Formats: sequence, C-alpha cells, structure tokens
Amino acid sequence: MLMHLSGKKVVVLGLGVSGEAAAELLLREGAVVTVLDDDDTSELRNRAGQLRRKGAVVSLGREGERNGDFFEMLVLSPGIPWSHRVIRRAREEEIPVLAEIELAARLLNRPLIAVTGTNGKTTTVSLLSDIFRRGGMPCVTGGNIGYPLSRVVLEGEENSLIVVEVSSFQLDGIETFRPSIAALLNLTPDHLDRYRVMAAYRAAKLRLFENQGEGDRAVMPDSLRLLLESAVPPAVEKIIWGGKAGMVRSEGEAIWTNLPGRRERICGMNEIALPGRHNLENVMAAATIALIKGVGEKVIGEAIRSFAGLPHRLEYVASPLGVRFYNDSKATNPGAVAAALGSFERPIIWLAGGSDKGLDFSPLKPLLRGSVKLALLMGESREKLREVVEGEVPFQTVSGLEEAVPIALRSAEPGDVVLLSPGCASFDMFKSYQERGEIFKYLVNNQLLPGG
Repeated sequence: MLMHLSGKKVVVLGLGVSGEAAAELLLREGAVVTVLDDDDTSELRNRAGQLRRKGAVVSLGREGERNGDFFEMLVLSPGIPWSHRVIRRAREEEIPVLAEIELAARLLNRPLIAVTGTNGKTTTVSLLSDIFRRGGMPCVTGGNIGYPLSRVVLEGEENSLIVVEVSSFQLDGIETFRPSIAALLNLTPDHLDRYRVMAAYRAAKLRLFENQGEGDRAVMPDSLRLLLESAVPPAVEKIIWGGKAGMVRSEGEAIWTNLPGRRERICGMNEIALPGRHNLENVMAAATIALIKGVGEKVIGEAIRSFAGLPHRLEYVASPLGVRFYNDSKATNPGAVAAALGSFERPIIWLAGGSDKGLDFSPLKPLLRGSVKLALLMGESREKLREVVEGEVPFQTVSGLEEAVPIALRSAEPGDVVLLSPGCASFDMFKSYQERGEIFKYLVNNQLLPGG
C-alpha cells in the first residue's frame, strides 16, 4: 500500500536508530515531523540536533509532554510499550499507529524476505546475506539487525534482495506488512514482562504471516509443522526444514537437500563454522530460504563452511591459563542459555543474570548438573536464578562482571569454559547486550591475560 505523506503531520515516538531513520524518511516524503522521546541523553541530543537541521521538531525528556498536540499519524520505534500515553491518545482518537517497519515497507513497495523467532534471527539473516552475495545476488539486511528498514529505503539499493530481521515488538505495529518469504525459526518464552502470557507472545510472532497470500512462502522447522499448518493462510506455500520431509535435512554426518528428483550434499556437520549444536537449525533455515531463491548447494555449502558467527553470540574471547572464555551476551532468555550450555562438553562456569523480563528459568535445571561446575549470579534477577541453581550446582552471587570474571578464572581449571550467557536483558546494569559483552571482553583481555 503506497502512502501519500506530503504535508501530513506525523509524530515519531522514540529517537533510537529506528526512530531517527523513520523521521528522515518521513521528511524526505514531505511530512511535517515531530519526534518525541521521554529520555534526554547526550546521544539523543546529538541525534535531535541533526534532525532539527533537516526540518524536524524534536522534544526530549519532559518537553515531549508539551509537544505533539496535533498529529495525523504516529510512527513507533521498536520497544515502545503500547501503554505509552501518546499511543493511548492516538488510539482513542483513531489516529493510525504504525511500526517503523510498516512505514518503511509501504514506501519500499518491493518483495522482501523476513525472519523472526525467539533466538537465532541475526545469525540466520547474516548467514543468508553471505550466501546470497556468494551466489552473485546483491543483498541488503535490515530491521531488528541494527540497520532499520527505513534506512534501507533511504539508501536505495534498487537491485538488491532485502532480508529483514523482525522482532515481536515490530510486529505489534504492522498492518499490511507482507513478506514474499517469511520464516519463523523457533518459539520459546521471552519478553513476558511485555506480553504477560506466552500465548500473546506467540500471537505477536505469528503476525509475520497474516498478510501473506498466493505466491508467498512460509517457512518453519519440522518441530513447528502443526503451527505452520494452522496459523498460516491457506493460499500460502508452506515449507519445512529438518525432519524426514524438510527441504533441507540432516542425515548421518551431513546436511542434504531433499527436493523432488534432487538430493545433494550441502556440507558435513563437522564443517559448520558456527559453534554450538543449536546453530544447525539456523544453518538449515538459511539454506532452505536460499534454495527457494535459486541458490545452488555448492554456494550454500561454501558459505556455511566459512561463516563463523557474530559478536556476542557464543563468541570466543581468549584462553588465559588454558581457560576458554566465551561471550554469549546476546542470550537474553532461557532458551538461548539452554542452547549455549548444550554447546560444550567441558565443565562450565556460568555467568548469569541481569534485568528480569518475567521469564521462567526452571527449565534450565536439568541442564545444570553435569555441565555447570559453578554459577556466578548477578543483577536484578540473581535471587530468581538462585532458586533454580540452589541444590543443583555450587553458586555465588556477585556485584557484577568486574567481580565475576576474576572469580571465574580462579575457580576454573585448564580446559574449563567460562560462559557469559545471562538469560536476561542488560538494562539493569548496561545500556545494551552489546555494551555488556564488550565490557566482558575488555575485562578478560585487559585484566586476565599476561600483559593486560
């Protein structure tokens, strides 16, 4: 659905990277733009200054309560709660409320590939982008991966495939968003501080498919086959990976295509560069989407063999005194922690805790004995985690990473693994999971290594 924005008064709520890009896109389209953000930091003030020079009105902190009196459309940055006063007012007055990704998709007006899931989204999107580029197909990634879709629209890239990572927060604000290929990687509890119950979170994720129709494809793992059949519109072609009937499946020690009249080896299991057994699912998802777009097995295999992963996702840091440190700061829910704990055969010293999102950590209990030799618990959720580890493995509460990292090294033996896999958001102690991971790496590299 094309939009006519010239002269329209639009409020953008939130001045993160997505809000900034949305505001710039709206200005380009001739809209009268006001940006509101309840925070007032030096970073936001810098962004505000740039937008003001381009013609936007920007109000930070308490100023926002006095501005935005009249508007015809509201555009949301991801993560803004629907209880926000500006959103409540817009809905009461029947003013359209759109997610930034909905705005961008309408102005893009081109087919795109969208990937969602509780875990593995960024890894899968990045691997898929690498596959396409190796196959001679120009590709741009955007969305929740850190490069807003509005920025993709602003930059042009007329001849490129567009692969978008989409979060549940973004899907809350869509109306017509329609990917030509939509993939759901997995579904485990997360963000229950926002959704309260798992059913609401699941419903948000499934909105990815709601506007699909004839000619579109919906892709899920074999483990979600029943959800695929029941939740995706009937006219949409439904494709699975894994299991016995998946377009891509693991068999023996290799990954194979499984197409009518065509069975080709993609690569061996031991050739996958991504660490962790859970990444097999991400690899099969990316390979399936690539096959749908016509990429051959040889190219897919080459990409899988060389793609070693992304920062803060089971990222190897260093081995002081023979102890291997891994940064898995992106693990912000129990499902991601379970995958990380299952990736090592050596004893683990587990660094966990952070901002509580209302999640249940009890499913981790069976994974602790036999794998975790010590749990170091920190942050807002440390007492909640204590209830899970107590009686299962030795544990200690710590004030933060600065205390945890040296304790971990002292408690480890050569060959052991020290794993930062918090299972929680970072906002009680850090600005982001990236900052948390960078500080962890700094402490390891500058305080534990010889000469550090």
